[in-house]
Amino acid sequence: MLNRLTTKSIFLNWQTLFLLLVFFTIRFVSFSFHNHLIIQGILVFSLLMFFGIVYFKNPDWAFFILIGEIFLGGSGNYLEFAGLSIRTLLISIFLFLWTNHIIWKREFRKRFLINKYFTIILIILYLFLMFASINGIINGNNYKHIIQDLIPYLYLPLVFPTYHLLNKKNNYEYFIRLIIVFIIGSALFSIFTFIMFSSGMVELQEPFYKWFRDAANGKITNMGNGFFRIVLPEHLLIAPIILIISSLLMRDEHHHKMWRILLFLSIIILVLNLSRSFLLALFVGLLILKYKHIASRWFIVSCTTIGLVVLIFTSFSIVSSNGKTLGWELFGVRLASLASPKIETSSATRMIILPSILEQISENPMLGNGLGSSFTYLNPNSNDYTTTGQYDWGYLEMLAELGVIGSIILLAIYIFSTTRIINKIKFVSDWHDFYVGSLAAIIAMLVINITTPALFHTFGIIFIVLILSLALKPANIFEKLVTTLYRIFNRIKKRSTNMQT
Repeated sequence: MLNRLTTKSIFLNWQTLFLLLVFFTIRFVSFSFHNHLIIQGILVFSLLMFFGIVYFKNPDWAFFILIGEIFLGGSGNYLEFAGLSIRTLLISIFLFLWTNHIIWKREFRKRFLINKYFTIILIILYLFLMFASINGIINGNNYKHIIQDLIPYLYLPLVFPTYHLLNKKNNYEYFIRLIIVFIIGSALFSIFTFIMFSSGMVELQEPFYKWFRDAANGKITNMGNGFFRIVLPEHLLIAPIILIISSLLMRDEHHHKMWRILLFLSIIILVLNLSRSFLLALFVGLLILKYKHIASRWFIVSCTTIGLVVLIFTSFSIVSSNGKTLGWELFGVRLASLASPKIETSSATRMIILPSILEQISENPMLGNGLGSSFTYLNPNSNDYTTTGQYDWGYLEMLAELGVIGSIILLAIYIFSTTRIINKIKFVSDWHDFYVGSLAAIIAMLVINITTPALFHTFGIIFIVLILSLALKPANIFEKLVTTLYRIFNRIKKRSTNMQT
């Protein structure tokens, strides 16, 4: 299986510490120059020039920078140039250079036609998005909002370079380190932010809060008794990550302790986010993990995961309230509001806007009102009419903008990914855990999309790009995948019979 006598752990590498340093450096630089647009412009322009030079030197290195920004750069808006985020600029430049490169090398068909069915779905989707953009203009939607809604969809072609570039050993090892650093860095950043606000060192409306809201695109909410919700866009990936780790732990063997540490850190992020849709998605995903797993292992790991959610939440509540409360009343209200929305403010607001959204959808149910759509509702608090583009209902926003036809086309990509993953599970006789976890992750995203625009969010698109990059690979990827899973935290030997996941 292995060409060398020993193979080092993927995690134990100088890149891991370096990437963690980059994770926090990005946030420090962004905070320091948040209000200095000229300095930001100079930094972004310099980085783009460097990125272009690196691409012509070695496209793989440019790919490293690109996916590094995606997983280390949070919202992607930490630095901007001419109103465009550095992420949008990097992805646009990379796709432009990569496409021209393969056309010049006469490899266009080879690189793009990785699966004819996916290619057909993607072409149909983009044709409809062109119509949805024009439809939005005809309906008088804000041009800026149309572009903002369109940009995440433009990330989908990343599946083609990702599919090919992750075939290389150094590339996928770097990618694995990125995922691990993403979990560790996100957990530490959430804990740091929570401590800053819970202790009173920083208060709402102060510079750090404004930077967190405007640059990180996050949200900090005082839930009472010193508990603050810490919400960031990249947290959309946390429930799927928890499910994949939980699935790997359901394999009946001795596991490396780092898997449990990563699970623990991921749950910290989930708990401090305290999103009802994330918690519901996690619960549904855990049920999906029963597929192909031994009942006893599934039950133990599922109970452990749920137990950790309760334990970590309770611990943060006790510490933040100085021992005054376990926080269960807050946890209970958040969960109970799923069934009784009126008992919680944000859930009640979601129900108030529902009739206006349904009325808008009924006006053009098949084709929608175009990208950048907004709706108007009567705000009972101010007794005034409010216009907003924040639907707070994922599937209803899809219907409002894309209509039934566009929504079906978009869902077709997720359905296609699901069927490919299920085929992978059926193909392998053993070591199906990662694929089952991926299946649960897709279902979790579909659940999250009930109240959050997950499927067409930037990180939702990035998620499906990564899933497709794996699902579209040929069956012989299985042996490489197993070896990689062993090597994430372990140094393994040739012909070793005592290897850990």
